[in-house]
Amino acid sequence: MLVKNTFFHNSFLTFVLSLSDLTHVFSVSPPHLVVVRSGENVTLQCINVLKKVGHVGWFKQVNSSEPLCITSMWSSLPTVHHQNGFQGNHMKMLITNRSTLLRITEVDVADSGLYFCGMLDNYFIFTNATVLKVQGNIFNKLSAMTPNAQTFILAIRYHFDLCWRYNTIVLQDSNILNTGMEPNSYGACY
Repeated sequence: MLVKNTFFHNSFLTFVLSLSDLTHVFSVSPPHLVVVRSGENVTLQCINVLKKVGHVGWFKQVNSSEPLCITSMWSSLPTVHHQNGFQGNHMKMLITNRSTLLRITEVDVADSGLYFCGMLDNYFIFTNATVLKVQGNIFNKLSAMTPNAQTFILAIRYHFDLCWRYNTIVLQDSNILNTGMEPNSYGACY
């Protein structure tokens, strides 16, 4: 027998599955949301996944694509295996007590997705899903821009920083790209 209850505000689903005299209760709740900026470091955690020695792993899913294994290891051994092109210098798996961690350094927008961990016991048990949302930062991408674009972006950032500091707004001359000189102000800061 399968019973489905939905609470709209909490998006919480409870499934009850009865087999013979045994009853298994599975609780499914929405994944935790973590929002970081491009270039920052983040650590995702799976709590109580290690109930005994076994094979554990971290997975990533983007939109409705097939989940990809990022990294896996035997909980009793120190060797970590990276899968599907994920690099150890960018994503590191650690095990502490009954939890497993995934440390992602210098995140990029491409790191956004649904992350979850699991343990292989007679079958894979997935737990602790986390949605990672990485917000891009245009100032982190200056090295890929042309010198004129770099000058323009840095000038805008400089003037916005000044205006933010003094709670003002400045209108700037758009000739900065043509002359390479500092822009002129037209009007007062408000």
